[in-house]
Parts: sequence; structure tokens; C-alpha cells
Amino acid sequence: MRLHPYLLFTALSLGLFLSTSTPGETPPEKGSDHKNSPENSTPLAKTEGPGAESRPSGSKKRKKKKQPARKPIAPQDYARWEQLNMGNRKMSHDGQWLAFDIRRVDGKSSLHLHKINDGKSKEQHVYSQGERPVFSNDSKWLSVTIGKSPEEKKKAKESKKPAGLGTTIHLRSLSDGKTTEFKNVVTLAFSHNSHFAAIEVIGKSAPPRPGTPPAPPARALLVRNLETGKDTTFGNVTKFAWSKKGSLLALVVDSPSISNALQLFDPSSETLRTLEVSDQDYAGLLWRKNSFDLASTRQMKFGDKEDISHTLLAFRNLDDSDKPTGDQTIYDHSKNLSFPLDHYLTASLSWDKNGQALHCSLKKWENKPKDFPSPPKPPAKQKQGKKGKTNNNRAKDPSAAQTNPEKSPAPKEGKQKEESQDNPDPPAKTLRETLTTPSNVEVWHSKDVTIMPRQKKEASSRRNPARKAVWWLKENKLIQLENELTERVTVMKDGLRAIGMDSSPHERAAMFGPRLHDVYAISTRNGKRDRILEGVKFTLSTSPNGRFLLFVREDHIWSHDLKTGKQKNITSTLKTSFTDKEDDTLAQEKRPFGNGIWLTDSSGVLLYDRYDIWLLDPRGERSHKLTDGRKEQLRHRISQASYREENHGNIARGDRIYVGLFGERSKKSGYGSLTLATRKDPAGGWKTHLLDDALMLFLTRARDANILTFTRERSEQSRDLYLAGPALEAPYKVTETNKFQKDYRWGRSELVNFKNKQGIALQGMLTYPAGYRKGKKYPMIVYIYEKRSQDLHRYYSPSEKHPYNPCVFSAEGYFVFQPDIVYRPQQPGISAVECVVPAVEKVLESGMVDSRRIGLMGHSWGAYQTSFIVTQTDLFSAAVAGAPLTDLMSMSVSVYWNSGGTNARIFAQSQGRMNKPFWQDAENYARNSPIHGLDTLNTPLLIAFGDKDGAVDWDQGIEMYNAARWAGKEDVVLLVYPGENHGLRQEENMVDYHYRVREWMAHFLKGKSENQWITEGKSFLEREKEKEDLKKKGTSQPSPKRPGPDSKGGSSSEKKAPSSSK
Repeated sequence: MRLHPYLLFTALSLGLFLSTSTPGETPPEKGSDHKNSPENSTPLAKTEGPGAESRPSGSKKRKKKKQPARKPIAPQDYARWEQLNMGNRKMSHDGQWLAFDIRRVDGKSSLHLHKINDGKSKEQHVYSQGERPVFSNDSKWLSVTIGKSPEEKKKAKESKKPAGLGTTIHLRSLSDGKTTEFKNVVTLAFSHNSHFAAIEVIGKSAPPRPGTPPAPPARALLVRNLETGKDTTFGNVTKFAWSKKGSLLALVVDSPSISNALQLFDPSSETLRTLEVSDQDYAGLLWRKNSFDLASTRQMKFGDKEDISHTLLAFRNLDDSDKPTGDQTIYDHSKNLSFPLDHYLTASLSWDKNGQALHCSLKKWENKPKDFPSPPKPPAKQKQGKKGKTNNNRAKDPSAAQTNPEKSPAPKEGKQKEESQDNPDPPAKTLRETLTTPSNVEVWHSKDVTIMPRQKKEASSRRNPARKAVWWLKENKLIQLENELTERVTVMKDGLRAIGMDSSPHERAAMFGPRLHDVYAISTRNGKRDRILEGVKFTLSTSPNGRFLLFVREDHIWSHDLKTGKQKNITSTLKTSFTDKEDDTLAQEKRPFGNGIWLTDSSGVLLYDRYDIWLLDPRGERSHKLTDGRKEQLRHRISQASYREENHGNIARGDRIYVGLFGERSKKSGYGSLTLATRKDPAGGWKTHLLDDALMLFLTRARDANILTFTRERSEQSRDLYLAGPALEAPYKVTETNKFQKDYRWGRSELVNFKNKQGIALQGMLTYPAGYRKGKKYPMIVYIYEKRSQDLHRYYSPSEKHPYNPCVFSAEGYFVFQPDIVYRPQQPGISAVECVVPAVEKVLESGMVDSRRIGLMGHSWGAYQTSFIVTQTDLFSAAVAGAPLTDLMSMSVSVYWNSGGTNARIFAQSQGRMNKPFWQDAENYARNSPIHGLDTLNTPLLIAFGDKDGAVDWDQGIEMYNAARWAGKEDVVLLVYPGENHGLRQEENMVDYHYRVREWMAHFLKGKSENQWITEGKSFLEREKEKEDLKKKGTSQPSPKRPGPDSKGGSSSEKKAPSSSK
């Protein structure tokens, strides 16, 4: 390690420990359930159809060995289940290396590094608790962060000690596998050219002086030459950033004794230059892509209570050796006459892609420093008045001096004395006048456009919103784009125009109706704005050349030409819809299928209808349907693998466009590719690569190679990672998660087709009990929430934290059915009954389900449907409703506390599907409210709420609970979890609710699990004693009575065959 001569302090005090190792020194964990090797990684071969798995060709048939009996899954087994963490899946730019993270249910994880060769991969290393893999741009280096184990996290949580600063990072050479371990690391970043790495580390703090608080830990920045291993160390570095080209390192050096410095280090030449020195702090560093242009801000701080303003700094062409500070431009608004005096600049900055401007923001002063410098004023011109007169000559009111207390003559001494003798005591004050603390009352007025809870949520942003502006560097001129009129502004990709939104003219209509806005075209050169659209709900994408804006009007896609001002309906001649007309919410204008993806030359835009992809001309002159999915109801959507970084979210005409496929009725999924017509390929064309009875997701392509990865799963096969070439032929299976699952019983899933009461064809997803035996009748759990059949092939791992887990209930010997629900206006509850009851009756026709042992459950909207359905039918023997709406009248006028908005909009425009208020349609509100059907509630109902629920106020649960008690219903239980919101987050509560749901269903559907809390309840004092006893035993949960999956028997009491409706 070599210290740079420009050091501000030595690194000896840091106590840095660097160690190197070879690949053999850090072997994979022994005993891991997940193993990867060429022997157990098999290709996904094609047999009956694309993507079907089969035995490799050329292999001999072997006699089938008798398989040992599979065992049931017990809760103790859940911990070992694995799943791919897609957030940590990374591929090197050259497509030769792959890193992915496999996490277990118990929190343990392992990061796997694979080498890719000839379309296959081979495991090179496994990092226990590894996460956040980062490959260098040249694909020669990998950094991996080593996280804390579940045991370490639990120990830290129980000790209530703050987590230690810094973490451990492994830096691996991919050429030879040599690894260096860095401890106490804050961050590690590779240079753009991958020759260097900057590593910020934490060292030991200096011992405090007597009577002084301990100093914060010292930090150092190591700049490592990755080829030679040589380090250069800098101290007092508070910020650093690599250039987006080459290997220049910008540094902010903060010294308490001398001025701060903005410096530039070139590790290739080992030279350091200073761009600027100031006694002010530097707030940020921002490099422009593919350039040597740097931006920063300097804080103009005057005190702790005052606002902080900033000076904007730009340094362009810093690779020019003849200019040590490049082409420097400074914008100091305190010296600029055109800048509004009541505003200041924030630290927010972003580069225009062409490097001509920087986007910034300004805010109004709230606490402007008294000594803040003002720009020099130009000499004032003297105005000459008429001869013998002055411009400000006014007639004086002779009574003004007498009525103005400040100018009234003081009373004479004798008179003052006489008055004081007549009034010896000061006038008495009211209690209101003596109070020093103001009331915290809130005034809610019916004229409020935004209700008080929402105002409070938005207070910080509304009080003093940041207004977007653009700083043109050549002219050193700042143009404000946002103001009180146009608060939401988006700069278009050409940088010369911006689109602004103003919703203020439509705020009152949006209280209970759609949110509309007027649209403005704004010049970023001079700030001029023109209103181009009024009362629009959906604005879509803009063309790369900044000329066209797409928007929705009357369920059609329109384009607005910002150059000519002309508007054109570009879908009017097409016999299809580009908005979702099957959306059964009551919003008048339906949401479009996507925002539109532009070609890089702006000659066309790719748009979706329900099933297909279209290429449309923005002038409305041409249109081409590029796919043919409508025949088979096969949905086509462009995959993320189609995008290239340099195209900024657009697609070049000659690129291969990868498309994800999903069958709305078949539930098949897969991928295809599309090429647009070009001069070289006038035909273009479509090709389907993979389409299978499975769920395929997360298609990703290497940046610089035609290597792709994707995942595949089925309800009985956990998600695995596959590797493929550009045509996705013969994908190679990289992982084999949950290989041990073959030792356990597992339930398969299938589609159930049925029709609702209105004759609409619908589907449901039916999961079989694990270890299903033909001829035996089983209990069934029905889980509902709008449409569920699309999850037919989704894999669920067993877990003690999820209360409605289909895998768990299947393992416990239940069928699990998830039917689709569609809705009629003003009838959300009745619609659910009209769908769910026929769906269950269809399953009962199979003879596999015991009609006396069916349970129903759901959460939130699904809980509302659950609690309503059981008031309409005796088809179900038990029900669980997590956070249900129970009274549509009170719910429709309550507050959605998480956002501060009103539920009225949700009813009128969204999920509630009630576009009339209850005083105009009281009959339907009552008819569809669970609480109004309590007289006919005969099904045992478990309700659960967090008492801080910000989505469905837990008063809804209290109302249902108290009404049930009043109605004499004996099997209604309310669970309340203190401090919890709409979904449980505390681990102990998640586990508790999981087991209570299971116990409730087992009690009423299997006649098992005789728990006091179900049959008699549990008093506050009993629960407190139970918690004390559990603490003494060192556990937080009682040992549950777990009903086995092979439990026999019917419900807890003999019941007659239930009727399907009342």
C-alpha cells in the first residue's frame, strides 16, 4: 500500500486489514440443500412442444426403481425451502459470468457464481450470505457484499445494539479466482474502464479528549489499481464519484482546519488536481454519461435554522490536459439580477444528455438569512415630476394624528394621574387571553377540495415545493419551468421542450371523479408555455425527437404535434381497442394498455391492444399489426431484454424485439421475437421460441452479448434459472432449487372452467391436497380476491409467516380453490356471490370435495367478499376475513389513512364499483354490506385487524364484531394486532396469525384443534399471564396443536348438507 503525497492524514490509524485468498480458501457451504454442477444441470429440451423437459437424447432407458413413500411437509421443514432472489441476479456484460442469489425461508442465503461457456454454466464459487453482486464493465472483476446471518441479525435485534458501521466485501478476479477481503467497507465502486476500484472504509476513531464526546470513526478512501494491486489512500474524503468514461475520480475533501476542496484524481497518471477550494461544503458530484463533464453544488449556509442555498458548478471537458479545471461555469444566484429574490437553489442536479444544460430546482425562502448577499442593483433612473409638484404628494388627513395611537399626543401628567386613581387595577383578562399554548384543533370544512388528512400528508411538499428549472451553461442562464400553474413538468428527450401538467382547474371535480389535468408545452430555452390540451386523464409517452405527445381521448390514442399544433386520432380506423374495455370498474375512461414505446428515429410508436403489438405512425398515416395473438387469446408484451442502454428506453428499427407471451385462457407462457422491416430485411417477421404450460418470467440479456437468462416455474416445480442463446433454443437449466422436494408430498394445480350466474365464462385455480388419493373426499379452502386463475403456474413455498398460503393448506390435506370474480355496477358483493357459489358447485360435481367441509377466506377486498358471501349462503362451514370492509355506507365516506385521501374516490372510480353515494342508492349499499346481512350469518367467522390499519379502518371490524354480539352470533371472533397496519409486519404477529387461521379451519372443517380462544375466547388477564409464562420459557409463541394432513372426521358438529344460497 502506497500513500499518495496529497494525503490529508495517514491510513495507519485506520487499522485496515486486507487479505488475499485463492478460490480454494472459500469453499461452498457443506451440507447445502442446493447443489449445482454440470452433472445435475440439464438442458430444457423440446419434446411435445417448445420448452418441454425430457431425458437427454442418447441416454438408455433404465428400469424404474421403487420410490420410497413421500412424507408430509411439517412446519419444522419449512425453513429449508429455497427461492431465487431476482433482485440479486446479475450477468457480466460479456455474457460469460452469472451471479444469482438463493434464499431460504429461514433467512439463510447463498450467492452463486457461474462461468458460462458454450451455452452451459458451471459453478465456480458460493458465497454464504452473499448479496449485491457487481461486475466490472470489462467483466474481469466481481464484488460481493457479505451480509449478516439470520442468527447475527436476531442477536443484534435482541441486544438492541446499533448495527456496526461498514460491511465485508469480497473482490474477486474472474481470470484466476483470487479474492481480496475488505472489512468495514462503506462502499466499493469500479471505474468506468474497470482498471481501478475505489473503496471507502471505516477505521478506528481517535480517543476522545476528557469531557468531550467520542469522535466519529475515521474514514479513508482506497483507490486500488486492479492490475498491480497497488493502493493509493486518501483521507477526509466525504464524497467521491467515478467519471462515466475513462477513470477520473472526483473527490470532495473536507478538512476541519483548512478549506474544503473539490479535487480530481487520475489514477492512470497518479496525478491530483484541485478544481476549486472553498470554505463552503460541496453537496454532490454528478458526471455526465459518456463524457468527462462534472457537475456539483456548493452550499451557501448561514446558520442552523436558515435554509441552505447552493451555487451551481459545472466543469466540462476535464480530460483536456491543457485546462486543469476544464471549461468551468458557475451560477451564483446571489449575484444574478434575473433570479427571483424570494427563492434559492437546492442541491438537486441532473445532466441534459447533450451536455448543454443542467436540470436543477429552486424553492422559496422560508428563513432567509439576514446577511444573505443580494445582487448589485443597477443605478436607479431619476423620474422628473411636473414643475412645482412631487410624484408622492398626498393630502394629509388632519384626523389621522388623533386616531393613530403611535402619533396621538401623550396625555397630560395630571390627567394621567387622575385616570390611574379611578382605575387602580388593570382590566381583567379572559382565560383565552392568558393561554400561552394554542389549541391543536383542525378545521375540516365541506368546501375543502383536499381533506385535512391528505393536506397533512402533503404538507411538507405543498408548503414549499421544489420547482424544476434548467441552467443553460453557454449563456449561464437559468430558466424556471415549474411554477404555481404547472407543478409537474417532464423535460422531453431532446432537451428543448418540456411537458407540464396543471390539475388545479379540475380539482373540485376530482374530489369524487376522475383526476384530469391541462397540458402545457414549455420551451426550456425561454420558459414560454402554451396550453395544448384541456381536461385530459391519460398522457402517454413523447417521441425521442421531442415533436410528438401521445394522449387518450374517448378511448382512442391521439398524437399532438408540438411543431404544428395539429392533433390526430391515430387509432380511429382500427377495429380494436387500445384501452382496457373489459375493466369492470366504473371509471368512464379506461386505462390504456401501456404508454407506447418509440422507435429511436421517432418514425413510429409500438402500442398494445389486448393481445397484440401494433406499429403506428404518429401522423396517423400508417398502421401495422405485428403479432397475431387474438385468435388464441395470447397476450404479447415487449420484454425488458429488448432495450439497450444507449437507446434511452426506445427501440432501434434493426434490433431484435423480445416479446413475453401469456395465454389468458390457457395460462401458457413463453417468449417470442419480432424484427421490424428494414432495407436489409424488408419482410421483418415474428417467431415463437418458447410456449409451455409453465410460468416464464424475467427475461434478461447481457449488455454486450446475445446471452439470455429467464426463469421457469410450475405450481409443483419451484422457480429455476435458465440460460439460452438469442433464439432461445434448447435452454440450459442452471439451478435446481428445492431438489429435496421429491421426498415430500406435493399438490398439483389445474384449471376449473365454470360460468357465473350471468352466464359469463370464468376460470378458477384448483390445487390438490398433497398425497391426494382418488376416491377420498377432502375438505376445501376457497381463497378469493378478484381474478386469481392467472396464478395457475405460480409456485408457493411453505412458510409460517403467510396466513393464506395454498402450499401449507395443501400439505394439511385440503383442496385449495381460487376462482375468478367479475362485477356488475353497484353490486360488488352480489357479484362475488354470483361467481363464487357456481364455481364451488362446479368443483363439487367432481365428487372429490366434502360439501360439509368447505372454508372461505380472503384479505382486504377479498375479506369483504368473504364476510359478505357467508351472509348469503350456508355453503361454507368456516370463514376467515383479514381486514374486511363490512359496512359500505360508512366505508365509502371514511378516510384512507395511509394516503390521507377519501374512500369515496375508490368507490366511484376504482375497486368499490359504486358510482352513486349511499343517500342516492341506500338499498344497494345495504344489500351489498356484510353487516346488513347478520341475521342470515350462520358460518363461523374469524376477523383480523391491525389497530393502525390505514387502508380499511379497523372500526369496520369493531362494527361487525359488536353487531354480531348484539345479534347473538356465537362463532364470530375478532383478532386485533396492536400497532399493525393493513398487512402484518412484525414477525411474531405474522406467525401468530398464520397458526390461528390454520387452527380455525381445522376446528370447523376437521373437528380438530380444540383451542380455548376459538370456543370461549381469552380474557385480557389470561393473555397477559400467557405472555409472561412464554417469556419465562424463552419463547414468544405457544406450541400449536398441529392437525395432521391425514386427519379424519367431519366438522365439529353434525351439519345438514348446506344450501348454496339463501
